[in-house]
Amino acid sequence: MHCFANTFQPRGVRVSSKNSAWKRVFFSTAALCFLLLFLGSCGSLPGESQQSGSRSLVIQQPPKARLTYVAIGASDTFGIGADDPETQNWPSDLAMLLGPGTHLINLGIPGVVLHQALDAEVPVAIDVHPNLITVWLAVNDLGNDVPINSYARDLDLLLSRLQRGAPQARIVIANIPDLRLVPYFSYIDSQILYARVQSYNAVIAAAVKRHHVILIDLFSRWQELRQHPEYLSGDGFHPSTLGYAKLAELFYQTLKSSPSP
Repeated sequence: MHCFANTFQPRGVRVSSKNSAWKRVFFSTAALCFLLLFLGSCGSLPGESQQSGSRSLVIQQPPKARLTYVAIGASDTFGIGADDPETQNWPSDLAMLLGPGTHLINLGIPGVVLHQALDAEVPVAIDVHPNLITVWLAVNDLGNDVPINSYARDLDLLLSRLQRGAPQARIVIANIPDLRLVPYFSYIDSQILYARVQSYNAVIAAAVKRHHVILIDLFSRWQELRQHPEYLSGDGFHPSTLGYAKLAELFYQTLKSSPSP
């Protein structure tokens, strides 16, 4: 319980005219002592500190974000499949790994393809002046049979806009994991599926090289899906809460091992 000194008003003391001057001094001194005792009994207020026996008010400024991180993506960036998509998506997990002071703006839109993200997500990402941008947009394009040439053109445009609009940001892009390990895609012949994944990943690899951004090679690094079916949610397509945590670790490990600009 905190006491606020400026709300305490000592009551006035009425005295007779006899020896009034002395009594005014006496009661004024008594009132002052009472006030000092009252203040001494109060606990320290938030933001107060004592130095050299005196009480001084310290005004604390709200902490500034050390790192502004924007996640561009679709439903797997949004967090579909997690127990709590709002807090258990992989960008949120990655932000926690990046440490205190990381401010996350998750722009993931379920169902979006890369071409749509050019207008729906990229302008917002640029406006917040991020230090870090992750991009994971390919699986919906593959699933919707977006022509590979159109995807390549849009990816080049997306990266160009981000680099021009946010030159200070590190940009990380993830490729497509091995969808042969994802039950949802079992209706597609495995050889055909493999070839389609490889064609998209080749486009992503070329864009990474051309734009000098960081690649998260999920195709190679998430082969453990074979041994860990629990990394996928019940729909057989989106990651689970555990899977999102693992994805965040993969992104974090790649960021740590990549030189800063």
